[in-house]
Amino acid sequence: MKSRNQQIDMISWTSKEGIVTPVRFRMEEDGETIVIKIGHIIRTDKNMFAGTPTLIFRCSSVIGGIEKLYELTYNCGNQQWLLKKI
Repeated sequence: MKSRNQQIDMISWTSKEGIVTPVRFRMEEDGETIVIKIGHIIRTDKNMFAGTPTLIFRCSSVIGGIEKLYELTYNCGNQQWLLKKI
């Protein structure tokens, strides 16, 4: 997986218990907008980054006919999503 640290637009669900689940996201690649549906959430970790709680999602999806693993990070403080690695 390559490190990217790219901000993305995300559609996610939040349960009444406060559990965040990513559904699909939009990113820019080579000047083109790509929408990726989350295929499987393999693992979710809670972490602290610079004193701010974050959620790290390790996921997989079929992208361009190839199944790829990637890592998404949700910053609970500023409510931003990052594509960390793909």
